[in-house]
Amino acid sequence: MNQRFEDLKTHLHDRIKIKKRTILGLVSLGLVVFLISATLGKQVFQQARPDLSSFIILNFAGYIFFLLMPVEALVPFFIAAGYPPLTIAILAVATAIAAQFFNYSFGYLMSSKIISDLIGEKRYEKVKERIKKYGDWTIFSFNLLPLSSPVISVAAGMVRYKLWRLIAISAIGLVLKYAILAYFAGIIWPVAGELL
Repeated sequence: MNQRFEDLKTHLHDRIKIKKRTILGLVSLGLVVFLISATLGKQVFQQARPDLSSFIILNFAGYIFFLLMPVEALVPFFIAAGYPPLTIAILAVATAIAAQFFNYSFGYLMSSKIISDLIGEKRYEKVKERIKKYGDWTIFSFNLLPLSSPVISVAAGMVRYKLWRLIAISAIGLVLKYAILAYFAGIIWPVAGELL
């Protein structure tokens, strides 16, 4: 009888955890849709050129750990809208670093239970182990490549990784990523526009 009770208790706990994550996922999705609609969507409907404040808001939000958005896609979009590639790259790096500071602080201040509920136990443990084992290389590669670097910065805060080191290594990866993206978007989009 006790075993059945424990099994039922575990099952209910798991179901509640799944419901919490589902609700959080839906709220996050709603927030992403709202941000895009309030910034770019509004400008598209008005047939106006998207402004840099939209880029700043969306890029910052995309680097917050619970709003996973493909922010790299914003770079060619805004360059195609006529903004200088260097301006877009600088804003992308600056907003990403600001968001990483927020993520680190959140990880530093929050309990592992709360964070594992937000991003999932397996994902959290996997990231935490990577940081402990590979540290700098994990942070660098997750910022250079379009991977989930926000989750890495949360985990870095949780394991009390040095903040200045996280920011420095993140900045190197982000500068390289956005320099490459901005360079190629600056070359490809004008040519593509002429072909269309």
